[in-house]
Amino acid sequence: MELVGRDTGQAGDSLRHAAELRERGHALPGAGQLLAALEERGVRQSVVTGNVRQAAETKLAAFGLDGYVRLDDGAYAEDGEGRPELLPAALKRAGVGPQGAVFLGDTPADVAGGLEAGLRVVAVATGRTSASDLRAAGAHAVLDGLSDTDRALAVIGA
Repeated sequence: MELVGRDTGQAGDSLRHAAELRERGHALPGAGQLLAALEERGVRQSVVTGNVRQAAETKLAAFGLDGYVRLDDGAYAEDGEGRPELLPAALKRAGVGPQGAVFLGDTPADVAGGLEAGLRVVAVATGRTSASDLRAAGAHAVLDGLSDTDRALAVIGA
């Protein structure tokens, strides 16, 4: 009985947190459509984030994006401190080499980590970092956003 009580409390906390996220934030315009299009093409998708896994799951679920990604293939704050540690962990879990993956990021640190891991890096200028700064960081390609699904698919190579 005690475990059920704890689980219910955690679930309630997650639901409240998800509701707060939906009130304060949003998914990038086009993100859901792009993830769905990648899934339709059989592209395996996961997450690499500095968030702990539970927070990542809550954020993805809050915006209806969790059904597109294989969370077990991802890497989270529990796995390391930065992209140079997280990306190899995710690749290992997914059983994929760097040549078989594309990393989407939105910061110069993401670009640097992806390049260090030997990945093709597609950067997305979400507003925090300009497209020119992402190009200067060495991204192989830069998208201004995710709203143009066909363009994003072409740049990703899917």
